[in-house]
Amino acid sequence: MSTSDNNATSLHGELVAFLTDNNDMRKCAKNSVKASVWAGGGAFAGAFLMGPVGGMVGGIAGSVAGFLTSDQYDGALQNISALEDERRKKLINEVTQVLIAAGATANSLQMTSGFGSALREYAQQDSVRDGIWRACINSLES
Repeated sequence: MSTSDNNATSLHGELVAFLTDNNDMRKCAKNSVKASVWAGGGAFAGAFLMGPVGGMVGGIAGSVAGFLTSDQYDGALQNISALEDERRKKLINEVTQVLIAAGATANSLQMTSGFGSALREYAQQDSVRDGIWRACINSLES
């Protein structure tokens, strides 16, 4: 098994653990899947019966049905945005450490513009994206 396969397996395990351990994320995932099944099913049925236009109409109808049948939930970004101050500080500290490990300077991360620039520059690296994702998971779990 290659290193990328091992990494994908470990990330998948991390995601599954996160989705099962965090109630808000479990609700988000469940309702997202439910809505997307409705949308996809509607698009498929419409396209099968009436061609491309039917696919569009079925997708819209399925999306509406998915919306109406799903429970109210917040997405992952909303859950992270709603963190209380202590958990938000912990998240920023962990992300800062990930960026410094990738090569950003501590001084450049003190200002909002420098932090944003470092995110855009270093998040192109898989290890940085993975580290930021892990920091987000940690902030929601604790």
